[in-house]
Amino acid sequence: MVEILENLKKEVEKTQVVILAGGSAKRMGKIDKPKALLELREGWTLLDNELDFFAKCGFKNFVLVLGHMHEQIEEHVEKMGYKKRFSVEISVDPTTENWGKGKALKYALDQGKIKKERFIISFPDDLKFDSLLPLKLFLQHLSFVNKYGSLGTITLVNGIEFPFGVAKLNGEGKVISFVEKPLVDTLTNIGLYMFEKEVLDLIREEIEITLPKPIEFEDVIIPRLASQGKLYSLVVPPDVWLPINDMKSYEKALKIFRSEKHEASNLSSKF
Repeated sequence: MVEILENLKKEVEKTQVVILAGGSAKRMGKIDKPKALLELREGWTLLDNELDFFAKCGFKNFVLVLGHMHEQIEEHVEKMGYKKRFSVEISVDPTTENWGKGKALKYALDQGKIKKERFIISFPDDLKFDSLLPLKLFLQHLSFVNKYGSLGTITLVNGIEFPFGVAKLNGEGKVISFVEKPLVDTLTNIGLYMFEKEVLDLIREEIEITLPKPIEFEDVIIPRLASQGKLYSLVVPPDVWLPINDMKSYEKALKIFRSEKHEASNLSSKF
C-alpha cells in the first residue's frame, strides 16, 4: 500500500497543470489588470487561489498560458515566489487578435512549455469549492485510462442555475407555473479536464495557428475525443463550481471568500 501511494504521489507531481489565464474580462467593464489578478480578498487573486487549489493536492508542475496584460501576471508570479516553490513555465500568446484557447495551447506546445506528459487544463476564473477535486479527477481519469483506454476526462456539474425566470403555459396561453432562476437538470462543463499525452498530438494535428480566426479547443479537441469514444467524465454537484463571468458572479465570489468561515477552512495560502 505504501508503495502504491508513493507511486501515485510521483504521478501527481509530474502531471502538468496547464492554467489558461489570458483573459481580459471584457464583460466586467473597465479594469486595469488581467482577469486572473482580480482579488477574492485582500492580497489573494484568482490566480493565487487556482495555484493553491492544486498545490494542496500535491501538484507541483504548472504551465501558465498568458495573454492580456501578461507582464502584470509575470510580476505577480515573481513577487509571490511561485517559481521557488514549484516548477512554473510561462507561455505568452504572441497576439490577442484572432487567437483563442486552442491556438494558445498549440503555441505553448510548440514553444516547449507543455511537455509530452499527462496534463490537466484549468481556468482561474472557474472557482472550484471541493478541495479534493483535483485528486478525484486524477483518480477517476486513471481508472478510465486503465479500464477503457480513455484519453480524456471532463468535469461536469449535474445541474446549473438558469439565469432567467421560466414559465409553463396551458393550451390557451395561461401561465400555470413560474419559477425564477430554476436549477436546470443538465450536465454542464466546468472547465476542468485531464488528458493523456496523446492528446497533445491531436492538438498539433487539429489546430492551425495561421488560420485568420480564433480557435477554441472546446470546439475542436473535445468533440473529436467524444466522437472517438475516448472521452469520459467526472460528475460533481452544482455547488462545487462558480464561474466568474460578470460583475454579479464576481460579487458573489467576494462574499464567499471574505466570510470568516471560508477563509478559515479553505483559503490557507501555506502550500
